[in-house]
Amino acid sequence: MYNEDQKIAFLFSPELNFEFLKELYGDDLQQAEMVFESTVQQLRSEQQLAESRFHDGDIPGLKKVIHKMKPLLGYIGLNGYMEEFAAFEKICLESGTATYAEKGFHHIRDLTDHAIKTAEKEFLRLKEHNTQYL
Repeated sequence: MYNEDQKIAFLFSPELNFEFLKELYGDDLQQAEMVFESTVQQLRSEQQLAESRFHDGDIPGLKKVIHKMKPLLGYIGLNGYMEEFAAFEKICLESGTATYAEKGFHHIRDLTDHAIKTAEKEFLRLKEHNTQYL
């Protein structure tokens, strides 16, 4: 059984929006662990799809994938990245070609790579914390 007296605070990594995550998950760090794990998997999958859409020159399809990825970043506290994804969505709307969107796409790809690494690291921290303090 979980002992409330032994509850140890978990501090999310400084690069994540702590206040937002605290509000989103409260003290349910097991839920946070599951969401971080799931988000990593979803981001990987969507990143592959985004690559495919970009290389096929399917900018409307790319915009849809980027739109789908955007809220995933919020679930892991990368709210600033959500804004950058929204800005890239706008570029996709305005551009008709992959050439026009190329610079922005490379930036989005780099952000996604960083988001995945950050979420993986936080997932492992959450998993360790939840295992130690159950």
